[in-house]
Amino acid sequence: MPEESLDSPEFTIPNSFLDKLFEFTGDGDDGGFILAYVTQDGRPLIQCKIGSQIVEMGLRKALEKFLDDMELGEKALSEDNTL
Repeated sequence: MPEESLDSPEFTIPNSFLDKLFEFTGDGDDGGFILAYVTQDGRPLIQCKIGSQIVEMGLRKALEKFLDDMELGEKALSEDNTL
C-alpha cells in the first residue's frame, strides 16, 4: 500500500451525489436505488435510498435475479473448464 494512502481519509460518496442519483430515478415514492461498490481499501459497501416499499421489493427482486444470473454464469464457466 502506498505510504500516502495511509494518511488520506477514506473516500465516501457525497450525500449530494446520492441525493441527485435518487432524484434521477424518479424521486419521491417512485424512485430509489441500491448502490454496491468497493472502497479504496477493498471493503465492499452498499448504500441505498428507496422511496417506497414497492420500489424496495422491485429492487430486491432485480438484485436477486442479477446475483442468480451471475452465479449461473460462474457455474457454467467452471463446468466448461472441467471438461
